[in-house]
Amino acid sequence: MKFRNFVDTKIAFRKYLILFFITVLVPTVLLLTLQIYNKYQDTLQQADAISEAVRESASRNLELLLEQMGQMTLQISMSPDVLELLTRPYDLPAYRYAETKDQLGTWMDSNSLFESIYLDIRLNEKVMTVREGLYDRESFYDKTFLKEITQLSSEYSRSWVGVRQYPGSSGKEVLSFVRSVPVTEKTALGYLVVNVDKTKFMNILMNINSQMSGQLIVADPENHLVSSSFEGIDAQKLLSKITPGIVYTDVIKLDGMQYSLNGLKSASNNWTLLKVTPISPYMPALTGAIRQAMLILVIVLLLGIGMSYLFASILYNPWKHLATTLQGYVMRNTEDRQDAYTVVNRAIHNLIAKIHQNEPIVRDHVVYDWLHNQYPDDIDTPAQRFAEAGIHFVSPHHAVLVVVDENTRDPERASGDTLFLFSLTEDELHSRFMAAGTMIDSGKFAFILNFDRNEFDAELMAELEDACRSIQQKAHKRLKAELGFFVSGIQPLSHLSEAFEQVKRAMAYKAFLPQSAVCFVEESNESGQFQYPASYQKKIINFILAGDRDRVEQYMTELFEQYLQSSAAPYPKLLQMIIMLMSHILGSLAQEGYDIEPLLDQVDLLQLQQCQNQRELKMMLLLQIGQIMDYLCMVGKQTEDSNPMVSQALAYIDNHYASNLSIADVASLIGISPSHLSRIFKAEVGKSPIEYLTELRVSASKTLLKDKAKSLQQISESIGYNDANTFIRTFKKAEGMTPGEYRKKVINHS
Repeated sequence: MKFRNFVDTKIAFRKYLILFFITVLVPTVLLLTLQIYNKYQDTLQQADAISEAVRESASRNLELLLEQMGQMTLQISMSPDVLELLTRPYDLPAYRYAETKDQLGTWMDSNSLFESIYLDIRLNEKVMTVREGLYDRESFYDKTFLKEITQLSSEYSRSWVGVRQYPGSSGKEVLSFVRSVPVTEKTALGYLVVNVDKTKFMNILMNINSQMSGQLIVADPENHLVSSSFEGIDAQKLLSKITPGIVYTDVIKLDGMQYSLNGLKSASNNWTLLKVTPISPYMPALTGAIRQAMLILVIVLLLGIGMSYLFASILYNPWKHLATTLQGYVMRNTEDRQDAYTVVNRAIHNLIAKIHQNEPIVRDHVVYDWLHNQYPDDIDTPAQRFAEAGIHFVSPHHAVLVVVDENTRDPERASGDTLFLFSLTEDELHSRFMAAGTMIDSGKFAFILNFDRNEFDAELMAELEDACRSIQQKAHKRLKAELGFFVSGIQPLSHLSEAFEQVKRAMAYKAFLPQSAVCFVEESNESGQFQYPASYQKKIINFILAGDRDRVEQYMTELFEQYLQSSAAPYPKLLQMIIMLMSHILGSLAQEGYDIEPLLDQVDLLQLQQCQNQRELKMMLLLQIGQIMDYLCMVGKQTEDSNPMVSQALAYIDNHYASNLSIADVASLIGISPSHLSRIFKAEVGKSPIEYLTELRVSASKTLLKDKAKSLQQISESIGYNDANTFIRTFKKAEGMTPGEYRKKVINHS
């Protein structure tokens, strides 16, 4: 009796121990975890505060360096000799060039940071360097960089700084400071370029911040690294996350160590500083907090175990009374006293009896789980799982039948209709075969069929088709339902999940299936070789452009007969073929100059999902091609009446070429699209509207260039260009020489 009480007390102890875990230990663990987390956050904040202080100090020093460099370049650019050289390059003698070169050399010798200094003179297209002398711009070794500077937009600031590869020096990087000169003029007459050794620049910056710990990553306004990167960190990825004026903070882990990141992109100069600080020096306080939490946890755990056993010993009698009460409900003879295990076991058996009353639901779940490959791994044989659910297959040969209701129904009626169709199908199949089914989705259900043979023959296929026709007739009579039937190949029970997936893949390509009562899925429909029908594509496109509807339908029929009806082409390749064919048709129209935007809504390949078989697919494609041909016919009629539109466009361009004119403006005035205007304009005039406008402006500029009093900026504004640089590029591209060269040529001949 004492031993029995000990056993029962032990059981009660387990229960109270679990109760202790839920009510005391778990909240304690959560509170201690929260405490450790707060301590960890304090550690991160401390490291981040130090990182921010160092980064702010470095930022001030960097601004000081940049300000000094800016003042140097400003003083050089404001030098009278430099300004005279830019404004009167043709009038100055050679010795004046030498004097300016020597003056720039003095500036360069005064600072060891300078790698090179040169001045780009825009009027005579020369470049004067401190070390080498005078270059023609086209033969200058750094001409690519100069072109990039001069081609920047008008919103570009008067100064620029950035890191780049120095030409002529393998792998060497310099920090270039560029200032347009003169600074007081709207139009730049030249550019002063000061190249600074990047390594020396960083050494000076780091020496100013000699007390700094960790590593500082520095990037120029274009996010090019000026400093070395931190090993293991993707610096470019981090720099892209930093926005101007907003402090960026983060914590990363590298090689088992944590680092605090603190970065800022300056809103004034767009330079980026990112401070990487190790957190390990600040971790001892966190380690102490963890040790303290573990000690508290051990004490609480020991107290809980002792209290649980004490409560189990004291409160066993009420628990025993509860077990006695339960015994009266589950045992027929209440005087036959048994231990708690027997009472609970009997209660479980009663629960199992209830489960057996719901075997149809259990069978449905077993079939569903098996088809979806969710069966347990510890079963001895595949048939064991079904036998436990009351499903007994006598043959090892099985197939999967999926039934789909193709009609779209009211959601409130869909579930009830699906249940009726499932019951109807189940009754018909049970009368002919051994079958077990499950609901897959609204309007979709599947059955496992058990056969006495390992492959489909003509007799078995005919019997199954007859059963499916009978189901279809009854469903249509009752609900006007249109059912589709898809059957896998015959497989062992262990392979039915693969067979089910094969059927689902084939259902996705139902538009390529022939019209029949039952679709027998074959593996060859999903893989294999395929040759794209390029010859049919070319013929169909040619006859679409020619407007021959009969020949288009003829070749589409031949295409379906050869690739869909009489071949075993893989379904994915057939889908790709249809998509490519319609895409090539639209692409060919675009190449012919047609505006295909109105066709994009009509040619909707998503309608493939609504086609139930090959016949509906063919009808859909012919309908869409017919809509394309109707559109081409309409565009052709518009083109016949296009001459007045071209005349109106020519008159408008001739009268407004000196304004900021675009082809979209001309098309909007006439009332047609820009692409349509370009097509009819080129067909009528022989050149595009933009080519005609450019020739008109260049022709007008030649007359204005004969007037010496007019500057290039005045001339460019007179013929519709916003700035002189755009006018110079356009004129040189059209005439093979710059406007200045043309003006000299005209003046010399006059």
